[in-house]
Amino acid sequence: MIRPVGGADVKAIAALQVRAWRAAYGHFVDDAHMPTVGDREALWQDLLPGQTWLAERDGALAGVVGIVAGEVRVLYVDPAHQGQGVGSALLEHAEAQLRAVGHVRATLWAFRDNTLGREFYEHRGWRPDGAEQELWPGVHEMRYERVL
Repeated sequence: MIRPVGGADVKAIAALQVRAWRAAYGHFVDDAHMPTVGDREALWQDLLPGQTWLAERDGALAGVVGIVAGEVRVLYVDPAHQGQGVGSALLEHAEAQLRAVGHVRATLWAFRDNTLGREFYEHRGWRPDGAEQELWPGVHEMRYERVL
């Protein structure tokens, strides 16, 4: 089930994001740049309606997706729920929401060294558009684009 995020979800989302970061990026992002639950709770405090949704499986938080101004800003799936279609469902939901407000193209950023994540996006029609940025020394992001 996908539903809008509410204020009571902040702590669970923050914990999910930390678990997802450690599982997906732990081999190339050092501990100094790994988020903490406290860091992420502060970021999730200002949730805006119509921008962020949760996926739940058996009453548990399985993933989160957020959009802002034509961009898929966040997409995290709890490691315990990866490979079960949660990420695909959330990405499709985000794309539909972007189309519904008139976007014909969308972007997102992915870590260059996140091979599995990049394969996930590419399999779903997203393509690198050539833009890159260095987030921290040695850690780069690539921008992806997709026609909606």
